[in-house]
Amino acid sequence: MRIAVASGKGGTGKTTLAVNLAYFNHIDLFDLDVEEPNCHIFVKGRREERTVYRKVPKVEESKCDYCGVCKDVCEYNAIVVLKDKIYVFQELCHSCGACSYFCPREAIEEVDKPIGKVVKVRSDINLTYGILEVGEATPVPLIREVKREIGSKAIIDCPPGNSCPMVESVRDSDFCILVCEPTPFSYHDVKIAMDVVKSLDVKFGVVINKYGLPFNIEDRLDAPILGKIPFKKEIAEKYSRGEILKGYEETFRDIYERVISL
Repeated sequence: MRIAVASGKGGTGKTTLAVNLAYFNHIDLFDLDVEEPNCHIFVKGRREERTVYRKVPKVEESKCDYCGVCKDVCEYNAIVVLKDKIYVFQELCHSCGACSYFCPREAIEEVDKPIGKVVKVRSDINLTYGILEVGEATPVPLIREVKREIGSKAIIDCPPGNSCPMVESVRDSDFCILVCEPTPFSYHDVKIAMDVVKSLDVKFGVVINKYGLPFNIEDRLDAPILGKIPFKKEIAEKYSRGEILKGYEETFRDIYERVISL
């Protein structure tokens, strides 16, 4: 079973849940927050990495007659053609290949552009995560590359928010755990996340982190409550030191069993 851990906003405790859920249930962990991965802080071991590329157009201007066909077929406005000059904006390119395919002069070839790395860590549990190159406009291609490594059983730490990276990370999962905290801000965003996950036709439930804060979120959510992680200084201190939450094993094993039962 592939279990995605999402939240709708940052700072709710996705990584806390994902890392400990994987550790105490002996499941491979995948960190798809490629813009700011942090599961590796908790999972240390032997590393191996590979560079990931995407295709971008390169124009051979000695062959180009500036007809503008490439510009017309580009849905993302990544190519600008002037009277005697052509500009390619790689940040806007979605690597669809249309410009190269339709160029009547065969003046465009696709070349590899590095977009980041996929890193594997072998330890008590296996961790795979991505690191996006600085300046890349979208993390989705790298997220897809990390997802190629996911087998039939995995815990997936998703990016924060409810935009394209989160959607791509939750897509194809068997179940999604939405992590929230008892605050109005988290309640607002987790409701949006619930709508997103429903639209993807993925089953879901909610884990309440920092349980014990005064805002009553439990009775406001129309979703199964999978578990509660208490609001304790001890947990915050262990997290800040990059430690597994030993002593709370049953909390995370119970959450996993509840997911399986649903």
